[in-house]
Amino acid sequence: MEDIVLYETGSGGDLQLNGNDIESTSGLFNMVYMAWFGETVSTTGNELDTELREDWFGNSLLFDNEKEVQFNSTLQKTLSDTALDSSGRITIEEAAKKDLQFMKDIADVTVSVSILSDDKVSIFASLQEPGNLAVKEFQLIWDSLKNEVIIEKTI
Repeated sequence: MEDIVLYETGSGGDLQLNGNDIESTSGLFNMVYMAWFGETVSTTGNELDTELREDWFGNSLLFDNEKEVQFNSTLQKTLSDTALDSSGRITIEEAAKKDLQFMKDIADVTVSVSILSDDKVSIFASLQEPGNLAVKEFQLIWDSLKNEVIIEKTI
């Protein structure tokens, strides 16, 4: 499965270029990233041109009539609305798990969240495709003061 390479810019994901071409990948990171940061379900689709939509732009472009496959993150809103403490860690972890639930048919998914400091949280996902011994691991560090992902790693 080929996909375009996305990377975090601090103000949202961007496309990775290779010369004048968009770089492609066969990894699962894009699915995880978009599931976690595909924005929240809070729009009707009838917004005025002057109104900012809060869902992923590709939802209306690619999946307008298929709401069940749209990328609508609960994690992103949860990160903004939840205190980074022991109770908040559980809430954040549940949101991250919920957002990756759609992947259960293609991989065994494990999610864990760690509070790194009073303003940073690590979100970790491990995916193992059926019949594949290799495990794909992804880690994002969320900075609540900047309200953005500051580090992303594929391990």
